[in-house]
Amino acid sequence: MLLKLKRKQIKQVIWILIFFIIPAFILWGSITYLTTRRKTAVGQSKGHLITAQEFSPYVELAKILYLLNYGYSYPTKVNPQQIESQAWQFYLLLEKAKKDKIFVSDEEVIQKIKEIFSPRGKFDKDWYFRVLKFRLHMNPRVFEESLRRILTTEKVWDKYIKVEVKDEEVLDLYKKDNQKAKIGYILISYEKIEKEIEVNEEEVKKFYEENKEVFKEEPKVKIRYLFIPQQEYSKIKEKLRKELKNTQDIATLSKKINLPYKETKLLTASSPIEGIGWAPQVLKTAFSIPKNSLSKILAVNNGFIIFEKIDEESARIPAFEEVKDKAKKLLKEKKQQEYAKELGEKIIKEIEEKKISDLKVIAKNYNLEYKETKPFKYHDYIEGVGLSKDLAEAIFKGKKGEIIPKTFLLSKGCYIIQIKQITEIDKKKFEEEKQKYREKIIAQKEFIQRLKFLSQLEDEFDLKIYSKPQQ
Repeated sequence: MLLKLKRKQIKQVIWILIFFIIPAFILWGSITYLTTRRKTAVGQSKGHLITAQEFSPYVELAKILYLLNYGYSYPTKVNPQQIESQAWQFYLLLEKAKKDKIFVSDEEVIQKIKEIFSPRGKFDKDWYFRVLKFRLHMNPRVFEESLRRILTTEKVWDKYIKVEVKDEEVLDLYKKDNQKAKIGYILISYEKIEKEIEVNEEEVKKFYEENKEVFKEEPKVKIRYLFIPQQEYSKIKEKLRKELKNTQDIATLSKKINLPYKETKLLTASSPIEGIGWAPQVLKTAFSIPKNSLSKILAVNNGFIIFEKIDEESARIPAFEEVKDKAKKLLKEKKQQEYAKELGEKIIKEIEEKKISDLKVIAKNYNLEYKETKPFKYHDYIEGVGLSKDLAEAIFKGKKGEIIPKTFLLSKGCYIIQIKQITEIDKKKFEEEKQKYREKIIAQKEFIQRLKFLSQLEDEFDLKIYSKPQQ
């Protein structure tokens, strides 16, 4: 495919845009369905209803952007939700450009086209028109205006997104990707300590009284629901809306539209719904509507849901007898950690006072097992230890032979660590790859800044999204 063969030139249009870094980013706000009065609205900005017709140019612009990047294979790589997200981002950025009076001149558009379609350093007019006609199926005016709008959003990004990268950051990232370390360690195991830790009922009750919030149960809700697959919904939506006007419960609605309903157990705000999965907006709505009332039609994965709230329980702190076993377990775990940490700090103090340079010596003195790991990198799972950012930081900032002067409480117990080996970086290779790592940090920082900026634009333009545009 011509577009794919010339991807480097095509990417000059979009290389700054974050859209390909965050393709799954779906903008803020839930998808709901409107009343009859708002049937054609897909969103609202500062009180202005945005109709599907008004929104469609942004959808087309998003499709063009993906088309430029992927060619005609883009539908297999990009789903409708990503296109919608892209379109809303275009809407916000272009509204900001309008407000800030940011424009792109004809000369700038022409210059960009020349950059894209100059494979040998000279503008290839014939190639330009062939790509537009046979690959993009687009006349020059439509393409050039789309390019103008893309370049306009670039100017918005350029105005508000500023990133600085220090040399130290580049070196640090390179080290994290390339250095290897090996450690020796002793473990004060919670499992071994458990047999030594005893708690009586009085201690457990006192622990419960002092930590009641730990045992607090979230509010719960129970619903009956109808799930309507995407394809089925398009066939029955008119009948469904009509029946909803005169129906008060899901069982009756189920009979009228000839679809089975399901009933959940009591759910918290973070529970998955059987047959649907994680649907936070559904549960948020369930907690907000009165008992024995019906919800609006809400979009979920692969379809739509309407439900009846049939029961609810407020947040509560259970009585001691209900959670006595849990309290006992938590108290024992707390005491195990305290004991392990206390012993670990005692060992560290002895190491410093006696200037012990070999962890094996102190391990033998305390009848603790000493082990060594295989070489690992900063982000690796450490054999026998696990994953710990704090531990990785301490190891790779340390020196060979150093016993780290602090303990690490992890899932298995309290660790005391000695650095056995740290590889040096290849300075020549670092210089060769330095720019690649700098660009990686720039991309990461831009990603965060752009997310924040888009969120600010959402607030600035008071954007509310109602439904998916028709693709």
